[in-house]
Amino acid sequence: MNELISIGIVHSCFTALFLATKRDRTLNDSVLAAWMVFMALPLLSGLSGHLLPDIQIPVLRSNLIYPLTYGPFMWLYVGTLTGDIGRLRPRNLVHFLPFAVVSLYQLIFHWTPALPGPEKLAFGTAIRSIGAVNLALLLAYTVAVIWRLRLHGKEVVEHFSELSSNITLNWLYWITLGVFGVFVLLFLGSVLSLPVLLEIHMFALVAFILALSFAGLRQGQIFDRQTVPSSPPDDAIAVRSMDRPARLAPEPTGPRARQDGTQDDDMRDESKARYSRSGLTEERAETITERLERYMRAERPYLDPELTIEKLAKRMAVPRHHVTQVINERHGKNFYLFVNEYRIEAVKRAMRAPEGADRTLLDIAYASGFNSKSTFNTAFKRLTGMTPSQYRTRMS
Repeated sequence: MNELISIGIVHSCFTALFLATKRDRTLNDSVLAAWMVFMALPLLSGLSGHLLPDIQIPVLRSNLIYPLTYGPFMWLYVGTLTGDIGRLRPRNLVHFLPFAVVSLYQLIFHWTPALPGPEKLAFGTAIRSIGAVNLALLLAYTVAVIWRLRLHGKEVVEHFSELSSNITLNWLYWITLGVFGVFVLLFLGSVLSLPVLLEIHMFALVAFILALSFAGLRQGQIFDRQTVPSSPPDDAIAVRSMDRPARLAPEPTGPRARQDGTQDDDMRDESKARYSRSGLTEERAETITERLERYMRAERPYLDPELTIEKLAKRMAVPRHHVTQVINERHGKNFYLFVNEYRIEAVKRAMRAPEGADRTLLDIAYASGFNSKSTFNTAFKRLTGMTPSQYRTRMS
């Protein structure tokens, strides 16, 4: 057990140090680094209790209070990734108030919850009370984070033409459920007076640290909503902005789409209501629609696998929110489906070409703007109802 705990401590500390010293460190990196430190503290507490039972280290008096930080760190991490939090402010630190209060009480009154031993197998009321508070808070944060991730999933389809896991943050669903599960083990161990569950909790915590560090080190920031307005006021600003690198900021969530990516009449009405104050006239919308269609056919920007709504609007010198509105209202699609329809049509043309028979499907997909096999297969089947192989077989 001590060896496993030591692995968790070393790994979390190494990850925290690596993230804290990155040259291009972002705010989400800093939050994850701090989270890793607080993940290591319960392990240090458990290890010190085994190796140094007679030495009381104030910061390591009890490993039952550190889960009070799991929910806040999870919420801050998701917020920094999605752009809801551009920089840490005092109001963001309020989430850590329960942990600060319990820690301060512990330091001032030298209070250490009594853990069970050979003579006393039951956990005390204090430990169970802390566990109940922890569980309630973590459950609330888990629900809030899952809700935010679902909202994020609706935002990115208006913003990106390729939806990798680092963009959709689907991996964070499992991380969120994982951190809740890790603490449930701790809570059940304290309430049911089962020390064996605490040992299982330690195994689960180390596994969680390994999974979080692996995914977190690969994750970059997606949106930076705090530093850039959600949309420029007019075309002149859009043209001037071409001289400056654009930061990503998500568009408002589009109307709900049907399974095929299009919208029915009610959804179109919802879209029109949402853009009722956008300032885009019918004449201007028609002009942008024609320009967009000509640009997509002539310049083929969809061949860029990293095409975003910002890139497209910048190249067209049209305000980003107007491009989004035209795609939503005139085409009845979100940006992701709009771009990938052009890519799928390019794939079909390449299959029908005389030299297409000698090319692999993956080669055609990459040449048409896709950057992964899974994304290509998913998009192709969603838009055509069959796999690329089935489509090619039907052609022959």
